[in-house]
Amino acid sequence: MSKAYARDTGQTICVTDSYRSYAEQVVTKQNRGGWAAAPGTSNHGLGKALDLCGGINNFGHPAHAWMQQNAPLYGWFHPSWAAAGGSLPEPWHWEFDEEKAAKAQANGTFKAPNVRA
Repeated sequence: MSKAYARDTGQTICVTDSYRSYAEQVVTKQNRGGWAAAPGTSNHGLGKALDLCGGINNFGHPAHAWMQQNAPLYGWFHPSWAAAGGSLPEPWHWEFDEEKAAKAQANGTFKAPNVRA
């Protein structure tokens, strides 16, 4: 996805947050209150969530639109609760879902990354 994003936008995907250890989840919850999941329940702690920047973090920005259109092809999605009309709007928050990736792969839309050994 990173290569496709760079090809299409001329930019790299900007990441502000990724995996959070339990201790980091505790600190994040203390600092962000309702904007953070309870420690132990965060998808960041499971390594399945990213917080992005560089325009992706703004609803209506072309970078966010690119993600909405293309991220599902790679198994990434923007949760409904994080949508502009969701219960906790977070344009920057994106999650990976193995089941959605498997469905995309089964229907031929999944774009597997090119990985060289």
